[in-house]
Amino acid sequence: MTSLLSLSDLRTQFSTDRGRVKAVDGLDLTIREGETVGLVGESGSGKSVTALSTMGLVDDPGEIVSGSVELNSPHLADEFRENYNDPGFVDGDIVDLVSAPEEALRTIRGSEIGMIFQDPMTSLNPSLTVGEQVAESLRLHQYGGRRKDSWFNAVRELLPRISRDVDDEIVERTIEVLESVGIPEPGARVDEYPHEFSGGMRQRVLIAIALACQPRILVADEPTTALDVTIQAQILDLIDDLQEDLGMSVLMITHDLGVVAETCDRVAVMYAGEIVEEGPVEEIFHNPSHPYTYALLESLPNEEKERLTPIDGNVPDLIDMPDGCHFAPRCPWAKEECTTGEIPYKQHSGEGVDHRSKCVLDEFDKSEYGHDGIGAWSDSGPSDKPLVEVDGLQKYYQQGDGVLDRVLGSNKESVKAVDGIDFTVYEGETLGLVGESGCGKSTAGRALLHLTPPTDGRVVFSGSDLSDLDSDGLRGMRRDMQMIFQDPLSSLDPRMTVGQTIREPLDVHDLPVSDPEVRGEAEVEVSGIDSGSVTVTADDEIDAIVGSSNGVATAHVSVAVADGEVDVSVEERLRLDVEVERTGDTVSAVDVTVSPGHSDRERRRRRVHQLLDAVGLEVGQYDRYPHELSGGQRQRVGIARALAVDPDFIVADEPVSALDVSVQAQIINLLEDLQERFGLTYLFIAHDLSVVRHISDRVAVMYLGEIVEVADTDELFDDPRHPYTRALLSAIPEPDPSADTGDRIILEGDVPSPINPPSGCHFRTRCPQVIPPEDIDIEQEAYREVMDLRQRIERETLDTSVAPDGASIDGEPEEPATVSADGGVTDRDAVVEQLRESHLSHTLSPDNRAVVDRALGHVVDDEWDTASEVLRERFESVCERDAPTLGTDEHPAACHLLDD
Repeated sequence: MTSLLSLSDLRTQFSTDRGRVKAVDGLDLTIREGETVGLVGESGSGKSVTALSTMGLVDDPGEIVSGSVELNSPHLADEFRENYNDPGFVDGDIVDLVSAPEEALRTIRGSEIGMIFQDPMTSLNPSLTVGEQVAESLRLHQYGGRRKDSWFNAVRELLPRISRDVDDEIVERTIEVLESVGIPEPGARVDEYPHEFSGGMRQRVLIAIALACQPRILVADEPTTALDVTIQAQILDLIDDLQEDLGMSVLMITHDLGVVAETCDRVAVMYAGEIVEEGPVEEIFHNPSHPYTYALLESLPNEEKERLTPIDGNVPDLIDMPDGCHFAPRCPWAKEECTTGEIPYKQHSGEGVDHRSKCVLDEFDKSEYGHDGIGAWSDSGPSDKPLVEVDGLQKYYQQGDGVLDRVLGSNKESVKAVDGIDFTVYEGETLGLVGESGCGKSTAGRALLHLTPPTDGRVVFSGSDLSDLDSDGLRGMRRDMQMIFQDPLSSLDPRMTVGQTIREPLDVHDLPVSDPEVRGEAEVEVSGIDSGSVTVTADDEIDAIVGSSNGVATAHVSVAVADGEVDVSVEERLRLDVEVERTGDTVSAVDVTVSPGHSDRERRRRRVHQLLDAVGLEVGQYDRYPHELSGGQRQRVGIARALAVDPDFIVADEPVSALDVSVQAQIINLLEDLQERFGLTYLFIAHDLSVVRHISDRVAVMYLGEIVEVADTDELFDDPRHPYTRALLSAIPEPDPSADTGDRIILEGDVPSPINPPSGCHFRTRCPQVIPPEDIDIEQEAYREVMDLRQRIERETLDTSVAPDGASIDGEPEEPATVSADGGVTDRDAVVEQLRESHLSHTLSPDNRAVVDRALGHVVDDEWDTASEVLRERFESVCERDAPTLGTDEHPAACHLLDD
């Protein structure tokens, strides 16, 4: 297989006040024709900088200090030799992108190498239509629109519609590209702006821009990171189909190992700026030869693990990296030879298999890994006593909330974010709440806590109806009900230190306080003196700092005497008052008093220190600010803040969604340990179903403001009853290249608008099992297509620009015809047939086809309401007439397929 792109000894560095950041440090990687190479690793390992270096997009203060990026392109090499007097960056058929001038790189970007950037909302220009952004690439590379770099031409590029009319051919090609990436009704949506598209649709637009000129290489930088599993499955399936159609190569950059397993041919594992292991995807997953790769895979949640195994420590500082193997400080198998000199690559596996790893070890004992750090707290499990009862909870948002809207009496429809949900959370359990973005999960969590007042419904917490409480009552109740927010960086005040952030709720609620029914006791370890000469008294109020269990707060005290010196320490962050009696130079008695502190200020500081210990942070981080912490550390601060008031119930809103798999494992283990230690109850909101399966006792599935299924975790995953739940579960990426994903359900489209949700079952507009009327004979796939066609006609978004040769709805025909549509004449029957064939791929019976054709005829005549009525009379489903009910049994699901 021919090498298409080769990165050799690539080094990219960034100049900072602290020194040079070695983001990419001697990287070698080859991408062959037609293959997909995965580049994986934790955040900060250098993956995205590698992509930017490949594209020549590294901005100041960064620079490529050495190495090469070589593109094998005979036609470009000939073009550059013809256009440049002394093209030193061209050697035969090879173009070196590192030494190529910017003008040459602009020729390559888009035409030879396309890139999908990580965040579609920040990557798309909000002031240009999506069609114009796709057309820009076409105009530059395929329609002679490239101009020399100048300020004047830069302004002209920003205002293409003002400077000239867009060529009809470019418009047609733009619509074709948008259609190829699955944008529905591309002819109608080509003039819409990015904010009018959903997250999944915006990602498709980025893919359209990257693939508009059919490049030979696609660089995909975290293309599915922020997407739900259902949308992720759509995007990955799309990239796979386009790769097959176009024969291009793909560099897939991601930290999702499930995505890598399902899409890649080869995998390169990156750590601290260098590739530590590379090989075929099956070898990497089934026979990892580098400790870092193995540790990454062990961090993944699965149903067989009772506890996850995170990687200790963090990615090293890229300014001052350790000698030898960069992973050695975190490696459980590190030896002395790992910490000096250059670590060579070693080949693994059989002959003819290129599987190399940068490790001195030929093998390592995997049985030694994963047994440390298991929580010592007993697992009592959830009780059958309800702690939180939610009944008919609604949260509607008014669209017209401004002063002018109220003056003018705006009657805009409400956004039905949460539309009447019922569930119960039992003491000590974790209830998972899952669903796609926009289904109302986070809003439900905030409304449950009354952080945003519910529109209707009841929330009963520990026997108290929250709607009956005034503001003071709610404030008192929130000591027992807390929330961990999704994005720790945006939810933490950047002007407050870690200590101030965690201490704030203590100040607000005048905490900590001691429970008068709790007694304090000490467990004492003595050495160097007779234990009878040591007295340790634990103040009954130490529970204000350390908490309590079964009415007892325990302090763990150590007293050691050596050479006449007394060393007293306490495991918890408590105050020690020590009195020592001596007989001559000999210590004869030690009297120790353990207390929470003598002032509120001291008690709060000690409580914060204890919380830092509880969540795995160093006390030395007390005075740091959020920007000085890693993502996992910031999330730990958010957890510590929630724990500060000693709550009984915590709503955890996507607490691990933005974290690497290793940090994710640390946080999940922490949440489980804290639950067992403090008897916490969780509502765990997430869209990562692998994490939900690991941590939850029960799962509630939410769709468009409603709960559609609830069951014990194992039962839900083994026997999902609702079609939406089955689609969600089937979309979970399997971190196993040999897994069979042939029966995966790919949902079409996005979650409908909560402003005007579909009648009956809200899921019916996407459901692959929508129920046809009893009196018509039609296959399910064909019926689904007819229902999709109905929806487009009802919304008047059906793209009617398609027509056979010589016929047109929107313009003059090439040949005379018979029926007028909207000012032009056309062959009506031919247009109807073309519309049907364009939107329906499955065969219909003669009767059903006749009804569809009659409706499409009304569309051609611009009679949309009549067309909708024709289709409704024939094809209306029970799923759209009647709303299914959830039921009250142990495994309820709101679906008409389950009706008796």
